[in-house]
Amino acid sequence: MSEQRVFKAVVGKEAGWWNIWVPELDHVTSTRKSRKIALYTRSLIAAVLGVEESSFRVERELVSAEEFERRYTEAVRAVNAQEKL
Repeated sequence: MSEQRVFKAVVGKEAGWWNIWVPELDHVTSTRKSRKIALYTRSLIAAVLGVEESSFRVERELVSAEEFERRYTEAVRAVNAQEKL
């Protein structure tokens, strides 16, 4: 049996919203309720990849709103720089 793929989700709260970013897929989702973070994360990954939600694992990293913004902005800049090449 093969090992499940593992995705990292970076989670930060700002203005009443939990923002969830999966860097490997470069997709973001959000929820107002912390209890829905796992559900929304799994749904996002499954939808982007077209796979079953049970086919992978998720590791979450909780960061401050500032750290979330810093990391996400840095990633967007890197993608934009690559597109200009």
